[in-house]
Amino acid sequence: MANSFVISRNYGQNLAPGTVPVKLAANVVADMGNMIVLVAGYGAIPAAANALTGNMAGLVIQPADNTGGAAGDVTAVCVPDTAAFANDGTNPCTQADVGNIVFASSATTISRDSADGPPAGKLLAYNTSDIQGRPCLVALNCMV
Repeated sequence: MANSFVISRNYGQNLAPGTVPVKLAANVVADMGNMIVLVAGYGAIPAAANALTGNMAGLVIQPADNTGGAAGDVTAVCVPDTAAFANDGTNPCTQADVGNIVFASSATTISRDSADGPPAGKLLAYNTSDIQGRPCLVALNCMV
């Protein structure tokens, strides 16, 4: 049942909703492979400040830099996916959190506390021996 939630494991099926263009808020830099959330219709970096208002847009596959620009001047492209992320230093995930909703405390880190950032998705696995330092395997929930 969990495989239906993991978009990247559909093995050739339709990757609905597919790639998503996201107009960036003013002064936002969307780097490749980072998470972006939608806040008031514009892409922003996940943070505690947008914990209640941010909705996951996905992982950036076409980066964009809106430094010095107005909201909507630049568009990044995101994709819903399953990816491994670093653990938050303040409220880190543990093996006990597998199967729970986790939260994006930054563009690259995952927390177990809802005050740290907007919902990222479901923690599918926790691997403390990940050689890249990204123990949290998360299926991003971009369907909101």
